[in-house]
Amino acid sequence: MKNLTKKILTGLVAGTLLFAGIEDVSAAEKNNRPAQHQERDLNSLAKEISAHFSVDEKEVLAALQDRRDLEDIRQAALLSKASGKSFKQVLSMKSDWFDVRKNLKISDEKFDSVKKEFALKELAQQSDLDTDTVSKLLEEKYHPHDISTAGRLAKASGKEVRSVLGMKQINNSWADVAEQLGVDKNIIRPNRKPPKNSD
Repeated sequence: MKNLTKKILTGLVAGTLLFAGIEDVSAAEKNNRPAQHQERDLNSLAKEISAHFSVDEKEVLAALQDRRDLEDIRQAALLSKASGKSFKQVLSMKSDWFDVRKNLKISDEKFDSVKKEFALKELAQQSDLDTDTVSKLLEEKYHPHDISTAGRLAKASGKEVRSVLGMKQINNSWADVAEQLGVDKNIIRPNRKPPKNSD
């Protein structure tokens, strides 16, 4: 479980759902969308980041408005949570993040614990499952991508997640499973919602 958890941390702690929204904001700026719209996007994003990482929303918004690097925002949020220092205070310490962590006297155990907490939270959000279920599925050696996809398909179809996981075999795809369940294949893609019915 320890090694598997470390593997999922890299991909999940960054908040794949959450930070996809930041990429959208950057694209909006490149396309010269109205400033008011951009500001609304930043406000919404700051609120999401604040809720996800338990950091001050105004401080996050200020960092976004200053166009701080997204990796720096992520690292500052993690170290803020692990150290008990404010997001703004940690972000201002930015040099080499490993050195910041050392200066804050955050142990490897504490940092790994915080990363695991966020990784589970993120995977639960992606999969529409609760963190307890996600944790148990990881312990059962299911891959995070399969948990995420099966969770969304389970919710859409009304099936139990382990039943959906059991439908995925080596000779079929998640798109095949979606078709078997009679649900929209777009559900298998993170950050995508099925199109609304035009009726």
